[in-house]
Amino acid sequence: MRRKKVCLVSYGSTEYSRKSEESVLTHYANAIRQALERARLHKKEVRGLSITTQASPDFSPHVAEQLGLEVDWVLNGDYGGAGGVMSVRRAADAIECGHLEVAVLVGGNSFDKSVAHQRPLEYQRANYVDVYGYGGPNSLMALIQRLHMENYGTTLEQIGKIAVAQRANAINNPQALFREPMSMQDYLKSRMISDPIRLFDCVMPCSGAECVILASEEKAKKITDKLVYLVTDAEISHYQVADMQPDKTTFGTKVVGERIFSEVRREDIDLLEIYDDYPIAVMIQIEDLGFCKKGDGGKFVDARDLTYNGDFPVNTGGGELSVGQAGLAGGFLHIVEALRQLRGEAEGHQVKQAERALVTGIGWLNYGRNLGTTAAIVIERRQ
Repeated sequence: MRRKKVCLVSYGSTEYSRKSEESVLTHYANAIRQALERARLHKKEVRGLSITTQASPDFSPHVAEQLGLEVDWVLNGDYGGAGGVMSVRRAADAIECGHLEVAVLVGGNSFDKSVAHQRPLEYQRANYVDVYGYGGPNSLMALIQRLHMENYGTTLEQIGKIAVAQRANAINNPQALFREPMSMQDYLKSRMISDPIRLFDCVMPCSGAECVILASEEKAKKITDKLVYLVTDAEISHYQVADMQPDKTTFGTKVVGERIFSEVRREDIDLLEIYDDYPIAVMIQIEDLGFCKKGDGGKFVDARDLTYNGDFPVNTGGGELSVGQAGLAGGFLHIVEALRQLRGEAEGHQVKQAERALVTGIGWLNYGRNLGTTAAIVIERRQ
């Protein structure tokens, strides 16, 4: 879908912590406050609210009440890791239809032990996986990585290069939980979790929140002179659901990429913020987006510099692998980083001449089929 008059005007990020037991509502409030202050907006101007989380005991109307927001539009962006990108799409629709001018989208997580708020696993896992010793997403992604390695000759070093590059990107990012340099040997020697998935293939759960603010073009011009437009976007849920033996090394990103690049050219993308619950997921998405052929991801990564000052910048702030995963705020982390880059505010890890970014989201790793949700957006800076 081609967009014309929707802008991303501000963002907010809290500190990420493994120790904080503040409520998820507090994390929401802190991220939203930062975003509003950056845009010099009053909360009375906010007419739409989306929350994306697995940790909140309340739904979006109740959260709006607790935050003191009188709104015309609310959304529970419960799309897993794709929640950030897909919430942007929903809010953009509402803005284009004239339902509102300003929407706040927030995702977060909390280690608050006083509230039993984690939602139960969906029925598919509970009924069909747990009884066989299901070990969580690590086990399922391990099977996908092993299949990619066996089918295409992909090596651990090629996969590890993604994790190592993202750590290099995180060194100057004050929000990142992991800022110590990581070598390839550090990656290869990290503790085995679910063969071939290693410790440094996995994200670190933490507390925190991310927020982005969308506005109509007319309103955006009154808010900021750093205009960042939503250019195009696409999504698909349950790709290959009718196939009893789907290709697990291809995500719905393949379809999403075809739609995205019917509107913009691949060579015009200056940086990619790719959902990175695992390095192999990044490699598969690079393939599915058409930057190389299926199975050539390892060779492609080998031939590129993935750091923020390289020839193919990926996850320029470190991604979830080095910054941390504050629950479903992970889907917003990449949008916020892309927005920070395009506004020229990524101090210490700024991509030169960053004008256009592609952001992906993937979520709900299913057992019997493919990823539940897959989405992408392209945003660009305009003078």
